Amino acid sequence: MTTFPSGVDLDWFEAELHRLEEVSRFPEMPRNLFDEGPHLITTPELPWGDAVREESVAAYLRFIHGETWITGGGAREMEAEVVGWLGGLMGAEEPAGFITSGGSESNMCAILTAKQRAGRRGGSVVFPDNGHYSLHKLCRMFDLDPIVVPAPGGRLDQVDPEAVEAAVRSDTIAIIATAGTWAYGSVDPIAEMGAIAQRHGLYLHVDGAFGGFILPFLERSGYDTTIPAWDFRVPGVCSISADLHKNGMAPPPAGTLLFRDASLLKAAKEICPPNGTMSGTRGAGPIAGAWAMVKLLGEPGYTAVSLKSMAMRDELAVGVAGIDGLDVHPGSRINMTLIHSRTLDLRPAAEQLRRRGWMFAARAVPGPVSLVVVPMPHNDGQTTDFLRDLRECVESAPRLEGTAAEKSPEPVSSYGF
Repeated sequence: MTTFPSGVDLDWFEAELHRLEEVSRFPEMPRNLFDEGPHLITTPELPWGDAVREESVAAYLRFIHGETWITGGGAREMEAEVVGWLGGLMGAEEPAGFITSGGSESNMCAILTAKQRAGRRGGSVVFPDNGHYSLHKLCRMFDLDPIVVPAPGGRLDQVDPEAVEAAVRSDTIAIIATAGTWAYGSVDPIAEMGAIAQRHGLYLHVDGAFGGFILPFLERSGYDTTIPAWDFRVPGVCSISADLHKNGMAPPPAGTLLFRDASLLKAAKEICPPNGTMSGTRGAGPIAGAWAMVKLLGEPGYTAVSLKSMAMRDELAVGVAGIDGLDVHPGSRINMTLIHSRTLDLRPAAEQLRRRGWMFAARAVPGPVSLVVVPMPHNDGQTTDFLRDLRECVESAPRLEGTAAEKSPEPVSSYGF
């Protein structure tokens, strides 16, 4: 029987790994309606799904011992290919950028670049109150004042451009917009915000963590021809983040930060040498896994994946709308649905759904709790079962008293419930 220097027995170790996988609920992945990672599976619409996922994971493992310093030649080539391809899809003539650990780091590096370009130690940043919690975090970290613009009429899927412009101060260095807001799936009026940024000489960053790897394909495929311009086609946009480990289907951690041109990348490297990233040592494994996914899927593959995800989102939205007391929050442009109620307290229903094995995100706005589901290919075949369980769990939900739904607490930053 094999033992190790620590005295650990191999059989015990394997059993413990299995237990920890179960604690992590990996075997229940098809019932996870909000997750990050390599979500591809083979379905009738995606007959190559398993093969692409396995090749991406294999590439990750082949480069897992590398980093972007001494052994980084291959990883740097892969990174440049991913950035060039995606930046081109987003309308940049000479895209530049890098792969990050995810959306939070991408947003941080973008605003540090804005800070470097502005030549200021402090200042302020303007963004709508649908912005991701990482925006508040980076402001605290970088000694910047967050100027949060309230939503018109409480509709957090909407943004008033006039209010954004009114919030700009003399010390403002950047405006941040979102393409694929958490948890509404909406797209901010980025063309209007770009014009504001240009009028005031400000940096405009677009947080496309969720939307960046689905919006281009929904638009180019003709699924949605009404998506407003949100990328580098908008003249004022300086940078865009897009997460490979979300709708990009790649193994985490993997995000991207794309710049309009090399001059902005140069500014990023000046404030965060040598790569522009927050981290100095970067593992080559995530870069290789992301590169493999991009190379093997390409635009046709990502289009098929996007349409598959949207088909499940549309099925969920229609099903939820048919359940008494439930509503689908308006405004979503991507594979994200926020389920809420104006008349029912959904907290007991959410707890029952979790006990039945469903995994999803929860949000306190609209209150007292709303459910956020983001269907991806690994959820194939689960929509009908989820809607059935949701209907059954909601039947026992207590009614809200008075205007409790309108008196919602502040948004929660946690993905849990």
